[in-house]
Amino acid sequence: MAGWYQRTAVFRWYVFLAAFAILPNLPLLLAGRWLNLLVSRTFDLDYLAVALLALFLPRAATCLLLMLAIAVDFIGAACTTYLFSPSEFINSMRFGGMLSTSEAAAISVTLFLVVLICLLAALSVPHSFMRLERRSAAGMLAASLVVLSLVQAIYSPGHPFSGEERSFLRMPSESLVHRQWIYERYQRGDRLSNMHAMPSASAIALHSVPNSSRALPNFVQILVESWGNPKDEALRKALTAPYSDAKLLARYRVLAGTMPFEGPTTSGEARELCGTHTGFNASHGSVLQMQHCLPMRLRGMSYRTLAVHGFKGAMFDREVWYPQMGFQEIWFEDRLKALGMPECPGPFGGICDAAIAAWLEARLSQPDDQPLFVHWVTLNSHLPVPVPSPLDHPVSCTVSAASRGDASICSWYQLVSVVHASVVEMALGQQSRLTIFVIVGDHAPPFDRQEERSSFSATEVPYVILLPKTPGGGTLSGN
Repeated sequence: MAGWYQRTAVFRWYVFLAAFAILPNLPLLLAGRWLNLLVSRTFDLDYLAVALLALFLPRAATCLLLMLAIAVDFIGAACTTYLFSPSEFINSMRFGGMLSTSEAAAISVTLFLVVLICLLAALSVPHSFMRLERRSAAGMLAASLVVLSLVQAIYSPGHPFSGEERSFLRMPSESLVHRQWIYERYQRGDRLSNMHAMPSASAIALHSVPNSSRALPNFVQILVESWGNPKDEALRKALTAPYSDAKLLARYRVLAGTMPFEGPTTSGEARELCGTHTGFNASHGSVLQMQHCLPMRLRGMSYRTLAVHGFKGAMFDREVWYPQMGFQEIWFEDRLKALGMPECPGPFGGICDAAIAAWLEARLSQPDDQPLFVHWVTLNSHLPVPVPSPLDHPVSCTVSAASRGDASICSWYQLVSVVHASVVEMALGQQSRLTIFVIVGDHAPPFDRQEERSSFSATEVPYVILLPKTPGGGTLSGN
């Protein structure tokens, strides 16, 4: 009996708890800023559940299970930051090879850190326990999990942009299951009801397209990456100030307001192109559903349809569903680069927004028997934005307290301002026919700090519509 006691490892509680309650939290806490992930709560309860299982599992199994829990933790943070459902994010992981070199390097360092921590945590578990020690440890961990889970449920956070963080605990496994359940229920509703309707800025502008085919205007829809609605009134006004230009007002009637948003950029595209909630699943729409989207509808009115995006067409499968939706002419990074257009840095480096605006201005000046419908998704303000912004002549950030006091918001403001200034220049250029412009945000900017996120509306994005004035001084009128 004495020999058995000598062979049994001493169970050091302080080492075991530190290994599972502290060490596994470090990768996300340390790498969250590298990867632009929102991490506002310190302790992950899933790691205590792994610790409970580690009392009964081999070390190798414990190591693998802990790696899985850390992966779930990162997926949960990414879904919260970028407004994905779990299945959407897992689907998007195949696009990881398109990330910038710096982002890829940060991921590689993080993976090394995760493996090292999992090995250290597994080694903290003794090979064998005395029966009483195992029972006591399991009972205390189980009780702690129940109590802390109740605390986490009571003080669970609200919307990721609301700024309501009242707990230091997180349980990504539970939140991911809940998020996916909501998503699946939503998708089932979409399929049963032929896609829920969603208001859009493009639908407002479409009412101004005349019924007559004799003088149809061009229709340019611009989805601005991460153009959210700032709560700071000065910043909000500064962003739309270019549309108050006297020359612009002489040629256009300007409408402005907000639209509800949900999900990532593809959800914004589905909202503005189809007036639906389909979002990431746009490529799964039926032929009948696609007929109700703008490209097909406008083709039925003799429009030629063009889609342009400064990044790779494989991203989010746009090269697949753009043609399915009815776009006849499609330009992605490869074709635009072949024209000699400059590239701008960022997490997804691609063609500069200002260069695309100048190219579109030239297209709109070319005479054509058919009116043109343009869908342009901007790129350079995709978060995480470079700080400082890589612009030769950025606008001043002294326009508001929000942009003046935060370097990331300042850079974001400067990059979004480039789009608005470029659109105004495009709208004032020579055009072969009258042109309607719709400029609208896709979603709020997904900053990795709660203070920055809470500086923007959690539910709405801004829009500006430019309705051209007719030679007689009026504006276009449709139905």
